[in-house]
Amino acid sequence: MLQHQPSPPSTLHELKCLIARRQLVFPITLEGVAREILERPEMTAFESAAAVARRCRVSPTTVHRVIRHIGFQTFGEFRAMIREHLRRTAAGHC
Repeated sequence: MLQHQPSPPSTLHELKCLIARRQLVFPITLEGVAREILERPEMTAFESAAAVARRCRVSPTTVHRVIRHIGFQTFGEFRAMIREHLRRTAAGHC
């Protein structure tokens, strides 16, 4: 769970750092989905929460729990952060 995190992470890098420093720890029931989302950000950027849930073989509610656990209110907010990450990454490689 987030510890003293006033707002959700603003970048994918920040999110990964929170996890690496163990400032964000996922319950075992959410860990697999979180891992999949982090390993394949393009999935989250271009698919709905329901589609992500199908790919992860969980319910859409579980995907929303992961997103809220990270600190976002909605899947759309999280997706916007991921899309911005992909834009920056693509721009850096042109």
